[in-house]
Amino acid sequence: MSTLLEVQNLKTYFFRKKEAIPAVDGVDFTINKGETVALVGESGSGKSITSLSIMGLIEGSGGKLMDGSIKLEGQDLVTYSEKELCRIRGNEVSMIFQEPMTSLNPVLTIGEQITEILIYHKKMSKKEASKKAIALLKLVGFSRPEQMMKDYPHRLSGGMRQRVMIAIALSCDPKLLIADEPTTALDVTIQAQVLALMKDLCQEFGTSILLITHDLGVMSEVADRVIVMYCGQVVENGTVEELFEQPLHPYTEGLLDSIPVIDGAIQPLTAIKGNVPAPDQLPSGCRFAPRCPKAMDRCIGELPKLRTLENGRSVRCFLFEEEASQT
Repeated sequence: MSTLLEVQNLKTYFFRKKEAIPAVDGVDFTINKGETVALVGESGSGKSITSLSIMGLIEGSGGKLMDGSIKLEGQDLVTYSEKELCRIRGNEVSMIFQEPMTSLNPVLTIGEQITEILIYHKKMSKKEASKKAIALLKLVGFSRPEQMMKDYPHRLSGGMRQRVMIAIALSCDPKLLIADEPTTALDVTIQAQVLALMKDLCQEFGTSILLITHDLGVMSEVADRVIVMYCGQVVENGTVEELFEQPLHPYTEGLLDSIPVIDGAIQPLTAIKGNVPAPDQLPSGCRFAPRCPKAMDRCIGELPKLRTLENGRSVRCFLFEEEASQT
């Protein structure tokens, strides 16, 4: 498969007075065409900041992209002007934000919010845009799309609003869809419907997905490959099967151990001790060392590098340093 998105050495900082606070610190990953990649980790790991950096929206939230490149089909979006990025957003790269109620404009009808994107990016007439909007609403499962065009967001349930957001995100047939916690605050039945819908539609259109989540169950349903983040850095990278069958990093092991098992004997859940440190209070060595059951003296004062192993997987841990050095 050919590469669609390549992120290299991405560094996004926030500033407090003269202090630089790293929210994303040297992140590298790729997404291939037609591939679904999950970005997982606890809250505060830097997942959403990574997605906002890709979209070129980070400065609006008070951050600054300090270093790195974000290449979409070889074109570095970091070098693009705001005007050029506006042509990319919603067109070649779309995003489903975490909370659909606050993402939709409460004073515009659903129809107005879909058609304005089609008119802007695809230069459609109002009539053409309305026709396409009705087709999109039907595609995401609305039985009466013509009526839905006239409704306002407050009249819709959480699952319905999320389906509208998917319709908006897919309206211009994007090459990449970024979904930031798309099933947050939805009940289990609606979660399954939304995930199945995203998977089916993106297979139909050949769209790549970057799925941001802290829910490993959600990730296992739709992702091909997983990137595990902790404290603004990638700590592990592998396929879904590899991650579940043989997690490498102690942090990944901790995440998997915290998932309840519904079959077999009842066992107590194992929680990862402590909390994710604030970006301005990072430990000097390995950032997971204060919470890690396998931490060594070396981990306290030295930050491990992200290393590629013989099987192609990547891990940021001294336990695998010797194996990585042989590749």
